[in-house]
Amino acid sequence: MGDSTMILDETNRKNLIFLILQFLHEEGYEKSLHLLEQDSGAFFDYSYFSGFITNGKWKDAEDYLSAFTSPDTNTFSRKMFFDLYKWKFSEAPDRSGGSESANIFSNDLRRIPVFKDDGFEDLVEVIAVDDLRIPEKTGSVDKALVRASLCVDLRKLAESNPSLCGKLVFPNLNKSALLSLISLICPNSNVRMGGSKEDLIRLILQFLHEAKYKNTLHRFEQETKVFFNLNYLAEVMKLGEMGKAEEYLAAFTDKHANIYSKAMFLELQKLKWEATTPSGSLDNTSQKTKLLASVGVLAKKNPALKDILSFPKMAKSRLLTLMKQTMDWWRPHSCSNSNSLEHIPVVPYLCGEPSSLKNKLNGTGPRTKVGNCKLKEINHPSECSSLVLPDYWSGERIACLTYSPCGDYILALADDATHKLWTWSTGQNEFCKHTPRVLKEDVFPKPRLHQPMSGKTMKNEIATSVEDSTSCFAIKGSYLFSTSGGKIAVFDLKSFERVAAFGSPIKPMATYFIFIPVDLLAVGLDDGSILIHCLSSRKIKEKLDGHDQRITCLAFSRCFNVLVSSGADGKLCVWSTKRWLKLTSIDSIQNFCTRLNNVSSLVTQIQFDPYQIELLVVQDKWISRHAAPTLDCLRQWVPDESEAAITSATYSSDGEIICVGFRSESIKILDSMTFLIKCRINLTAFTQPIPSNIRVKVYPAVVAAHPSHPSQISVGLSNGRVIVLQPLGRGGWGEADAIEDDRDNSDGLEHCY
Repeated sequence: MGDSTMILDETNRKNLIFLILQFLHEEGYEKSLHLLEQDSGAFFDYSYFSGFITNGKWKDAEDYLSAFTSPDTNTFSRKMFFDLYKWKFSEAPDRSGGSESANIFSNDLRRIPVFKDDGFEDLVEVIAVDDLRIPEKTGSVDKALVRASLCVDLRKLAESNPSLCGKLVFPNLNKSALLSLISLICPNSNVRMGGSKEDLIRLILQFLHEAKYKNTLHRFEQETKVFFNLNYLAEVMKLGEMGKAEEYLAAFTDKHANIYSKAMFLELQKLKWEATTPSGSLDNTSQKTKLLASVGVLAKKNPALKDILSFPKMAKSRLLTLMKQTMDWWRPHSCSNSNSLEHIPVVPYLCGEPSSLKNKLNGTGPRTKVGNCKLKEINHPSECSSLVLPDYWSGERIACLTYSPCGDYILALADDATHKLWTWSTGQNEFCKHTPRVLKEDVFPKPRLHQPMSGKTMKNEIATSVEDSTSCFAIKGSYLFSTSGGKIAVFDLKSFERVAAFGSPIKPMATYFIFIPVDLLAVGLDDGSILIHCLSSRKIKEKLDGHDQRITCLAFSRCFNVLVSSGADGKLCVWSTKRWLKLTSIDSIQNFCTRLNNVSSLVTQIQFDPYQIELLVVQDKWISRHAAPTLDCLRQWVPDESEAAITSATYSSDGEIICVGFRSESIKILDSMTFLIKCRINLTAFTQPIPSNIRVKVYPAVVAAHPSHPSQISVGLSNGRVIVLQPLGRGGWGEADAIEDDRDNSDGLEHCY
């Protein structure tokens, strides 16, 4: 009974392959069709094979034949391969002694095993001598005639070849047999009208995946475009096969389709370039993981891809099961010559259950994260993980705050021009690795305020007047560039030694600066100009004039190669970093988005999202998101009137959320696309009491996001403290704890099947 069932299942499987092959042919999915022929070995399309020969595509002919047999399988296979190699050699353009003919002889013909009892005397003779005895007049012979004759000879060998027995003739099927079968199984599917043809394609994709026909599977994904397989893209990226990654992505979108597609192609090209340079390091696990996550998030935001990223959940071997159920019903009815379709097994849907049915089901499936419809309020330390960084506590407001690019230390600059650097005792940020439910400093490695053995401190020159005081810093390698209104100082982060200083202690003074790859430093001044310093030559490369008042912030996009500047004059300017020309500007910053009133507000901060595509603009009364490089306003968010002024805002490392700090002693976590509030954190629950009987309001002066852990933020407070926050468990801000096991999703991309 068991053996007959196995035979029946294999028969159904083979029959299904033929139905799929017919469907692929009728729908014009030619590449998938011939790949499935090779992957399954079910049908040898001699017409397709002979087409390679008549067109002189010897390598393609060899590859197709190799999918079904090999030179050492049997005598007929040996003869077929030998004939291919022989005529491939005869048509080589440099047969008179060049390298191509020699390679064909050494690499192809010598691979063929030789047995004298084969009866192929010419084969024995050719391999036994050092020179191939092919007539000299071959070059003058009509190639088309010779190739046609070869096709006839190979056809005879194929028909006698045991490896191709039963594979040269395609079964006689009614037109659109698989579509007819599906219409029978699911009467409401309207497959012929195209209504559920995509569902049929998904059923075929599942079948190909389970049968492990990888080549066919991914080609079929590209030809049908109903499912973008992030797992496959991640796999080829991890293997460093950037060509395959670009080809797969190009089947669904092109770099000119939208800004997200452009960014995805740029990320792939960046890794491809790094892999080909001597200093490139594909073994950098952190870098590759970050890139995979980046491409995954971009795909989810990409309008060309976001609707084809999910694959319906369905029972295993869904298409094969549907076919088997139908055939089990059909056999007894066909034996009794009954033409009635009464009681034929039908289903209400082909793939996953319709949404109307899903909504009626109780509970949630595996890998599901449930979000709160009600605004999540955090009013007590037990409601999230928190850690106050140790400090001697100068009491001066934190003006600047950042993580290192790797996240292994936190750096702050206070209003008194003093820098503070915290590291973890193991040299790594164990806090974010363990993500404990309740932080206990006696269990996890403690952060410490770093102090070199020399006892040196990193302190900037202070501006001559308080009004002119502007703090800014930027990290390049192991060096810190920093200013508090005086000269720009350069510190060695390992020794805290001040190694250089440049700029003017008097007007015009530096108010903001950033690094631009590879060796440029853009410095905004209080007179509204921007100087482009070349670090290698130590010369000023360009001077940009576009603002009337001091520069408040700068941001660079590697995606568009533009520098964006904001000024106290209310302008935003976009500069080309290729020609250093102003591309566009907005003169009235308060009017380029819809406003509740006409009150002007100073732009305090601008920041590109992690993918360098959209620009976050921060004022004390609102934030907005803009498309680069045009600065078209995409969305604006104005907080409730009950909230005090906005002090700081930043994207998370994955660009999914924006963290906004307020003078009202709170932080709000927003969805970056919709600006809907996910969570509100009341900082009064975490701030240390001031050693005084007088209560002093403590607000978040600056917020920084961890470079690789999207849910972790550090907050620099107005009282000089720094506190690290992240949600409990695996859930994000405003989400319930996710208790499912995520070990299978370690690459950060969703599983497909």
